[in-house]
Amino acid sequence: MKRSLSSLYHLIIAAILVLILLETAILIVISTNAKDLTNLINDIQTAVIVFALILFIYCIVVYNLIPANIKKFNQHMVKLINEIAHGNYNANIDKAIEDYSFDPEKLSLLSSLKNMLRSINGFDQAKEWKIYEQDQRIKQLINLIPQGVLIALSNGDISYYNNSLRQRYPLLSDIRNINDLNFKNDFDRRIFQKIADALRYGDNLYDCKIPDQDYKRLAIIKGSMVRNLKGEPTGGVFLLSFEEHV
Repeated sequence: MKRSLSSLYHLIIAAILVLILLETAILIVISTNAKDLTNLINDIQTAVIVFALILFIYCIVVYNLIPANIKKFNQHMVKLINEIAHGNYNANIDKAIEDYSFDPEKLSLLSSLKNMLRSINGFDQAKEWKIYEQDQRIKQLINLIPQGVLIALSNGDISYYNNSLRQRYPLLSDIRNINDLNFKNDFDRRIFQKIADALRYGDNLYDCKIPDQDYKRLAIIKGSMVRNLKGEPTGGVFLLSFEEHV
């Protein structure tokens, strides 16, 4: 049966005490049965040498056994901590707890690590719910806007568009990238080409007006680039208004 490190230390000390008592008993027996002083000295020297040799071998075994036990556990802990550090908050700590259930000290450390991960996972789940709720609020708000709203990444991938734009351009439902749009009329083609160019070059659009050929329709585009911490454009948000002139 496996033992904890503290139990192992107690066992080592107990074994040493037993060896000392055994050596003492042997010396007493030798002293009692000795026939002369010379034999007594020789017997005592032999017993002491044997005892020293046994004790030396025992110490070597113990010296190698304890560090190996600690090293194995440390390697296991380093592996678990590295997994957590790389974002794996579902690391298999239960297996480690099962392997070291015999050792109260290691078990306490692993249990604390498991409780920490449980707290992190709970926090991440709560954060995920908050982000989802906030996302839903923003989308509902965007859908209340009568103008068309389009959110896209710099490469043209469409992130979101509101109901108003969906009703005007049903084709968006089947397209994931602005550059894949293929309109038959020049008016709509020029609208989304302007948006694609703004995304490509990272340009804001300020009341950009695009009329059709006979000036009966007019599209007004407002666009603002979304930037990362380095100031680099990563996408844009566009507001599209349409005017009809009969």
